[in-house]
Amino acid sequence: MRVGLTAITALLAVLVLSATTVHGASSGDAARSRAVAWGIEQAGTRERGTTNCSTRIDRWARDMGLRVPPCRPWCGAFVHQAFLRAGVRLSARLIDPHRSYGDAVAGRRGLRRIPRSQVRPGDLLFFAFRPRLKASHLSIVTSHPRNGQVSTVEGNVSHVVRRARRGLRFAVLAARVDVR
Repeated sequence: MRVGLTAITALLAVLVLSATTVHGASSGDAARSRAVAWGIEQAGTRERGTTNCSTRIDRWARDMGLRVPPCRPWCGAFVHQAFLRAGVRLSARLIDPHRSYGDAVAGRRGLRRIPRSQVRPGDLLFFAFRPRLKASHLSIVTSHPRNGQVSTVEGNVSHVVRRARRGLRFAVLAARVDVR
């Protein structure tokens, strides 16, 4: 039943966001909506144990141009794959949220910093869960802000792709993927 609900939710996300495209939104909005839908469909994808490895996750890292092994934290590989499936190739630097943070601030490598209050589905949120790093985790926003919170889909959260509800105040940066 959970898989069925996830598929229905992903389909609804595509339909709602695609309707926006019909009414004059950019092709970037359409790509971001496809990335959101693909990400939602992946909810429940797990790594083997606590290895940061699995057949699917390893493929995502290879699609970034990275060698596997070694296995590494994969929230960035998940985001990269979501946009790749949506027809947008982002930098392999997404594997390292700390470095990608700098790219978004500088407006490089397809990322552009935006105010957290202006996030919309398909934007990225960066979080600093590890000390001494500007960012150590990133997620894809799946909803518009409401009461200071947004819904997200994230890879490598307790070893699995999960949907989450996050307070915007905990994000250290919000970024929009520039689709050209």
